[in-house]
Amino acid sequence: MVTPRKAEDGSQKPLIRSDRFFKLHNFWFFATREGAAVGPFDSKEGAVQAVADYIEFAKKADEETLQFFKIGTRYAV
Repeated sequence: MVTPRKAEDGSQKPLIRSDRFFKLHNFWFFATREGAAVGPFDSKEGAVQAVADYIEFAKKADEETLQFFKIGTRYAV
């Protein structure tokens, strides 16, 4: 059973999810909550494992590092 996430005010919101995995040109990708596409992976199983790795990374990363995954963020080259 999946428990809905709590909103910042403590109330529970209904769980709404779309499939985070997609295939493009024979490669698999996954979408982050921030809207970034991560990949390519040779198989959906590889993308599924990468999501688990990404979640572990996101739990440990600081906010500045996580900004890299947000759409529209610009970085100096």
